[in-house]
Amino acid sequence: MLVPTIQLSPLQHHLLREMDLCDLPAPDTAPESYAARDLDTDEVRDALPGLLWSGLVEQRGGDHGTLRLTPLGAATLREAERDELTARLSAVASFADTVSRGAPPRLAGHALRRLAEGTWTLEQAESYVRTG
Repeated sequence: MLVPTIQLSPLQHHLLREMDLCDLPAPDTAPESYAARDLDTDEVRDALPGLLWSGLVEQRGGDHGTLRLTPLGAATLREAERDELTARLSAVASFADTVSRGAPPRLAGHALRRLAEGTWTLEQAESYVRTG
């Protein structure tokens, strides 16, 4: 199956990740379920029509039913995660050049860990080893 490229907003990405774990109740039915997942119900309500229209999410049982990820939604989520990991791996490979130029091992190790976790960008990691 060919998956169309769909750019997900951070909110959509977060929501699809949560739905990948389990089906969710409609936002109006159980707002506490969204609060527990660090999602704003108003933002989810605004994003939901686009997700339903694009076929990434389906709603069973009417307006107050259960929201679930569709196979297209799961494929789109995997594609977004793959792209994120590819970019992170590329940054780690580029950082290896910085380390090979003689960065102190302790600083390089810390920066590499942050870069691999995705908490730092390549520029932040390089700046850290340059400035200490």
